Amino acid sequence: MSLVEAEAVGPVEGDAPLVTPPRPPHRRVSVSLLFTLTILTGTVVAIYMTFPARHNVLMTEAIAAHQDPAPTWDLTAPSAGELRAWAIGVVGKDPPLPGAAAKVTGARRIEIFNRGAAVIGLDIGGERVTYLLQRARGIAPEHSEREDGDDRAVEWQKGPYTCIGVGPAATAKTWRVALP
Repeated sequence: MSLVEAEAVGPVEGDAPLVTPPRPPHRRVSVSLLFTLTILTGTVVAIYMTFPARHNVLMTEAIAAHQDPAPTWDLTAPSAGELRAWAIGVVGKDPPLPGAAAKVTGARRIEIFNRGAAVIGLDIGGERVTYLLQRARGIAPEHSEREDGDDRAVEWQKGPYTCIGVGPAATAKTWRVALP
């Protein structure tokens, strides 16, 4: 008894039937495995190419805002009450704002991950410092630091907020104390 392919067209009148041997089982499994691995690999690569990594985006934005030589502010030299009201509108209830030791030079709203973030320009002990504040979403590191040339960026959690301070690396201990 011989096996005949199911899709094979029957013999034309006068021709002998075409008999083909069955496909070996190991070839069917290896082709299926190869096809599955190709699809999975392609899917993972497509996801990584389409959606960029999101770690350190807040810190990178804070450093870029600090290095802007002539920032444009939504509020210029606001009072403590004005800054608090503005920050509540941008990031939400009870934002951790700098204390009296920091003189606020300006504030502006930016969008990061389709959510509002507050960028606040400060003068702390004669040093120009940038403070970025956004409500945290997901899992964020408790504390992180990064050097960028002469600048140091420090990231920390304060309640439901992610706070980032950027200023001169040489005086980081001085200006970091003035931030919440």
